[in-house]
Amino acid sequence: MPGEVLRAAGRVERIGEGPGGALMVVEAPVGRCASKGCDCVDHAQALEQVLAAVYAHCQDPSIELIGHRVVHGGALFDGPTVVDDTVIDRMESLLEMAPLHMPPALAVLRACRERMPHARQVVCFDTSFHRSMPPLAHRYAVPRRWYTDHGVRRYGFHGLSHQYVVHRAAEMLDRPSAQLKLISAHLGNGASITAFDRGRVLDTSMGFTPLEGLIMGTRCGPLDPAVLLHIQRRTGMNLAAMIHLLNTQSGLQAVSGLGRDLRAILAARAEGDPDATLAVEMYVHTLRKYIGAYHFALDGAQALIFTGGIGENSAAVRALVLEGWAHLGLELDGVANAAMTAGQAGFITRSTSPIKALVIPTDEERLIARQAHAATAGGQLRGRP
Repeated sequence: MPGEVLRAAGRVERIGEGPGGALMVVEAPVGRCASKGCDCVDHAQALEQVLAAVYAHCQDPSIELIGHRVVHGGALFDGPTVVDDTVIDRMESLLEMAPLHMPPALAVLRACRERMPHARQVVCFDTSFHRSMPPLAHRYAVPRRWYTDHGVRRYGFHGLSHQYVVHRAAEMLDRPSAQLKLISAHLGNGASITAFDRGRVLDTSMGFTPLEGLIMGTRCGPLDPAVLLHIQRRTGMNLAAMIHLLNTQSGLQAVSGLGRDLRAILAARAEGDPDATLAVEMYVHTLRKYIGAYHFALDGAQALIFTGGIGENSAAVRALVLEGWAHLGLELDGVANAAMTAGQAGFITRSTSPIKALVIPTDEERLIARQAHAATAGGQLRGRP
């Protein structure tokens, strides 16, 4: 930094799945990729695997600055923040707002501070990008004291991804983001969609927690909250258990009966599996409803962005989502859509299409690096989000 030279990339998956059950993928030097099984009983042990790979593959692997993605900043954090003990205490107060994400994030943060006490650390929040949402979008129509005393409002998530692709779209469209009205669809195991209106977020699908909004791999999406009382009366299940099920055993997994991987569900759909077919139809239907609503809320979006693992790689899903929308000004180019996979960025609509659709691979890590560097270097990097 600030030249953004990528020295190495990688990830550790399946943490906590028993001896040898984790998978570590390393790309260093960039362009050469290797994977291996490893032991990672928790995220702190996974960090040790990551650091060993960095030291093995990078020359001069001194680590001076570490950027962390944190899902929930609540009302306490509105941008990248240099870590100290007070910051960690404030983050701990947000545990119940993102119980699946905050504990491992804090575990890695603590392990980094213990392992590398002299390195500066910056936390970057998924909720920060959505802080510009107006009250008409972020308020719930609930008793006022829920909002004023308990922070009940819509926060939005995937903000780092949405922020990155919005600014990449502005570059690709050759217009300042402050002049653009965009819809950004981050589609992965977790999924959300954001309406961006000339420099600010107008609305986003996720709410108080990441559970609200689109149907996802294991999250339910739209649900009448009275269902919880109904199930409690019928089964005796407590509220915490029901929320756990809605986060981890619902969504595509529940409808298809085939797990959360949309690739496997699409393959079963192609073979005529009725549950897989219904799961895909529900997924696409919910997504199309949000896109349509945001298009009109923006008084006409100028472009639609697909990102995330599904958005970047599934031409089939993109085609289903955009089917029959030529009358709205979205004219899909089938050839371009089919070719747009494996990390490519580009347009998937015809050159004559009034509204553009783009595929943009997200790069949250690059944006985190930019934000962490800016937070410790005394200023934003010019020309960057």
